[in-house]
Amino acid sequence: MRVGYSVLKEINEKTFTPCASDYGLTQREFENFVLFLEHKGFVERVLRVDDNFSLNPARLTKKGIKLLEDKELYSNSAEEE
Repeated sequence: MRVGYSVLKEINEKTFTPCASDYGLTQREFENFVLFLEHKGFVERVLRVDDNFSLNPARLTKKGIKLLEDKELYSNSAEEE
């Protein structure tokens, strides 16, 4: 789920728009992965027009934000041990 966490984090921070090549995926694989995240309820407002795909208007849902918060909490406590 590292790729999913990374994509969600980048969408949430809006400082960088992730793309397929950032993760070593084909464009189709990346689009399918984002579609998976959308169907699972972590992200919304992914723009699709014909064959074009954009994450610029995308945003996290409450479920997506919770996943990031839980992961950060888990990650921070694991580093302390």
